[in-house]
Amino acid sequence: MFERLMKNEYFKEVFSFLKEKKLAENSYLVGGSVRDLLLHRELKDLDFAIEGDSIKLAKEFSKIIDGTFVLLDEDFDIGRIVKNDITIDFSKLRGDSIDSDLSDRDFTINAIALNLASKKILDPFEGFKDLECKIIRMVKEENLRNDPLRILRAYRFHAILGFEIEEETRSALRRNSHLIKSTARERIKEELWKILSFDDSSKTMSIMIEDNIFEAIFKSSELLPLKPSLFSLRIVEEILKNPKKVFSNFKNLTTSYVICIKFASFFDFQSTFLIKQIKPSKKEEKLVEKIVESGKRIKKIENLLDKVSFIRDFEDILYAALIYGLSKDPLALGRAWFYREIEEFYRKIYLKNKKKLPLINGEDILALGFEPSELIGEIIKRIEILTLAGKISTKAQALESIKNHYLSKISPP
Repeated sequence: MFERLMKNEYFKEVFSFLKEKKLAENSYLVGGSVRDLLLHRELKDLDFAIEGDSIKLAKEFSKIIDGTFVLLDEDFDIGRIVKNDITIDFSKLRGDSIDSDLSDRDFTINAIALNLASKKILDPFEGFKDLECKIIRMVKEENLRNDPLRILRAYRFHAILGFEIEEETRSALRRNSHLIKSTARERIKEELWKILSFDDSSKTMSIMIEDNIFEAIFKSSELLPLKPSLFSLRIVEEILKNPKKVFSNFKNLTTSYVICIKFASFFDFQSTFLIKQIKPSKKEEKLVEKIVESGKRIKKIENLLDKVSFIRDFEDILYAALIYGLSKDPLALGRAWFYREIEEFYRKIYLKNKKKLPLINGEDILALGFEPSELIGEIIKRIEILTLAGKISTKAQALESIKNHYLSKISPP
């Protein structure tokens, strides 16, 4: 296993650095790094526990590899080096030994260490056994209480690894879930976003509903209790796994878009005020609000002009809007044809007609005898919609349409 580790250029660099500093004897690769190594997962993060000034060492090492140093946690003496999407954490050994350090960790599968000098695995809480059995088990309940974010981390590992949460651990998560409220909102969002980033996040969100975790995360009232929808979330995930079932020319969405669609579908109209409680970016907040608004509008589509108006207003998030609308449709995938029809109209007709815009401008309308007012904007919007729908295609037709539709509204001179 150590030979495999030495093929990782960053591990090799750290090992040489600590060996040169004569610190390898009491330095360890710990936590998720050892877990992922044992699971034969790709190592993207390297976590080291060091008996020494971890912050100073991290700063020094970051200069050696031309990385970026980040003071991750001053209280726990954790310094982070970032280089080429790889993170390397140097933390000071907690307590007076590696055993003490591991006893302070969250779950047994993360309480395994590799001594850099002896190359031996230390596994005081039988984490390797739990890895083999695919179980998430707490080291001790006190550790969850000391850092309530670990409660959410349990569900994140459920999503990432597909492991089951051991029953007593799950009971402890429920007992202590109220403590989540004391955790920084940004950190809560980060954990929740990581869960939603997985293709089958609905499996994890399901047990979080059972364990009343969302009541612990979000503030709600008795008049408006939380009503998360697993059905809608599952529809979204089913579409994203095989978008060709619905769309003929689906464009891949960014992870951020996918998460916002899932969040909106899971919490429906409540998502617009719930997201504000976890300190989102302005972009995320506005995206969720627009997705929910699109859901209201898509229900009102009855004719061609309604369809064109919907596309015009939500073109920048069209696929997100269609997926969300489908997740909220009572017939779900049984009505996929309706949403596919909107997409095909957009690609085959709308985009082609969009190239013809603008047919007219404000001066053209004023020349017909209209006075400057909000009506000018209304007229321009109506002409745009008629053009996008393929009802008119020339300036002459646009002017004729304005005369026929609005002329009676103009006061005689």
